[in-house]
Amino acid sequence: MSNPGDYFYGWDLLYKTIEKDINKKDDLLIALAHFVLTKYSQFRCIGLGEDKILMEDEEVSGSELLPDNWNTDENNYALRYIYDKQLYILLGLRTEDSLIITLLNVKPRKVSNICLSPEEIVNDIRGSITKMIPSASQLADRYRRELLEPVYQGQNKSITTQTNSTSTAIDQSDPLRNGMPTHPPVGQYHPVGVEPRPFSFPEVGRGDLDPLGRGGHGNLFPFPSHPEIRAGPGNSGGMQPRFDPYGPQPVRNLRPNPNPDHLQPPNFVGDYFM
Repeated sequence: MSNPGDYFYGWDLLYKTIEKDINKKDDLLIALAHFVLTKYSQFRCIGLGEDKILMEDEEVSGSELLPDNWNTDENNYALRYIYDKQLYILLGLRTEDSLIITLLNVKPRKVSNICLSPEEIVNDIRGSITKMIPSASQLADRYRRELLEPVYQGQNKSITTQTNSTSTAIDQSDPLRNGMPTHPPVGQYHPVGVEPRPFSFPEVGRGDLDPLGRGGHGNLFPFPSHPEIRAGPGNSGGMQPRFDPYGPQPVRNLRPNPNPDHLQPPNFVGDYFM
C-alpha cells in the first residue's frame, strides 16, 4: 500500500459520524473492519444482530455508515451486511486481552476470523488514522487476506483470475514464450527413452526407430504412401535407399569388382599390398 492517504480516503467522514460513540480501542478496530468491508468490497450494513434470515426489503437497503448503538455492548459486536443479495455477519468478541473478529457468509456457511491485540495495535482513540493506528495499512491488508478472502470473492478477485487464465492460454500456444518442449500431437508415438523434440521441430527420421510405423515412416523401410522408394538394388524409381547385402558372400579375387564405395587410388596396380 504505497500511499496510505489514498487508501484511507473516506475514513475521516466515517470517523466523524462515530467519533462521539468511540470510547475504547476495540471500537476503533471494529470501525476499521467496517470501513474495509464497505469501501473496498461494496458491502452495505443493514443493521445489528445475528439474525441469519434476510428479508426482501433488506436486499435493496443498506448503508456505508455504522448503525446507532453499534458499540453499546462492552464485550460483543454483531453487525449484518449484504452483498450481491447474500447475507454476511460481522462478529466481535472481547476476551481477556484480545479481540476476536469473525466474518460469516450465511448461505454457504463460510467462516473466517482474526485475533487482534487492541493494546498493542491502537495508540489512541482520537486523531488521524495513522496517529491512532500506526500500522493501519498493514491491519487493513490483514482484514482483506484473513477475514474477507476466505469467505468472499468480489469483483477484483474475479478479474484477477480471468486475466491469469488468459495469460496461461497464450503461453501454452507459443512454445518460444514458455521455453518448454510442447507435447506431441495425440497419437504420435515416441519410443521408450526418447524425448520429444523441443519447440515443435519436425520429427524427421523418428519413424526409423519403430519398425511398426507407429511414429510415421522413415527412410530405411518401404511404405505405401511413397511407393517410388523401394528397398533393394535394381528397382526402378526415384530416390533409393542404400541396400547392404546379407548372408555369405562369394569368394572374391583381389578386387576384381571393387565396391562402389571404394574407388581405386591413382596409378593403382593389382599387386599393391593395401
